Amino acid sequence: MSGIRAQRRPADLPSIEAVVARAFAEHGGTQAFRRFRAERDDIVSLVAERDGRIVGSVLFSPVQLASAAGKIPGMGLGQLAVDPDYQNQGIGTELTEAGLQLLTERGCPFVIVIGHAHYYPRFGFEPGEQHDFECQWNGIPAETFMVMFPCGRQPGLTGKATFDGL
Repeated sequence: MSGIRAQRRPADLPSIEAVVARAFAEHGGTQAFRRFRAERDDIVSLVAERDGRIVGSVLFSPVQLASAAGKIPGMGLGQLAVDPDYQNQGIGTELTEAGLQLLTERGCPFVIVIGHAHYYPRFGFEPGEQHDFECQWNGIPAETFMVMFPCGRQPGLTGKATFDGL
């Protein structure tokens, strides 16, 4: 098993970026969340290490839900990446579970993700439309926009979810 720890060191950023670039190479890499890791302190960023080397990372960033009761803060699983040489070894599962556990401990009311419809349900994610959640971006396939409730479903959690700063 790999070691999971919080990413708090600026020195981790080049290693995280290398993992993300390799993991998403077929999509041209992705730098969408680089600023979040470098500049924000309201994120949850975890890394997985093997033999002192970062081989995976997950990022949860702030989300606002525009509901009838006003804006409700939650989190979005923004990016999960595992170096291709270490994929299919449970590292992505470890990272996701550790992040969701931390958010549960913090009392996070909801977490959204835009991702693989067959991967994320194992963690409790369900299609957002089943819970009257709307994605901020048009054209996202309904089955890939999902939500889960780490502390149980609370009344009034419906509306449009937007990533803070994107």
